[in-house]
Amino acid sequence: MKRFVQMALVLCLTLFAVQAGASPYSDKVTLPEGATITNVNRLAVGAPLYVQVEDTSPSIEILTQVVSDASRITHANIVTYDAVAAGIQTDKGIDIKALPRREAAKVFKENVASYADAYIILTVANNSRTTFFFDVYRSGSNELLYTYEVRANKSDGNTVATFAALSEQFYKNWQRSVEDQNKGK
Repeated sequence: MKRFVQMALVLCLTLFAVQAGASPYSDKVTLPEGATITNVNRLAVGAPLYVQVEDTSPSIEILTQVVSDASRITHANIVTYDAVAAGIQTDKGIDIKALPRREAAKVFKENVASYADAYIILTVANNSRTTFFFDVYRSGSNELLYTYEVRANKSDGNTVATFAALSEQFYKNWQRSVEDQNKGK
């Protein structure tokens, strides 16, 4: 009997250690009152608000690509920043990649409605723990539809792998929020 209790205790401690070690990132979803996200068929990825603080951190171009690539885990139809930039270049003759950040953001917001129903703007806070803030806005009106905050673990570095995992968390929660809102109707 004593041996059985010891084995059960070891099993419980092992399971607890595995759960604690595999804990997900801390996150928070905010859906403003009255916001409807179920009618968003195409999401465009905007240029992130990000400053590279370490040599090992991805550049802003790589981060933009990481956010687009992470969408593969969801059913959402994603329009990349490069596709929107190319469309604006073709339609308006404006190269937003060559413009200063603020001016490029203004032109992007004014023209993104031609390419997507809503757009994502990622803000990266590089504190002791990297935090991603994903804001989804309706194209044209720039109405805030959805916000998602996800914080990396303290042990995670500012690497492409960490940034990809945080971006995947956004898409998973976006899909879950759309499904939840569909069920609520």
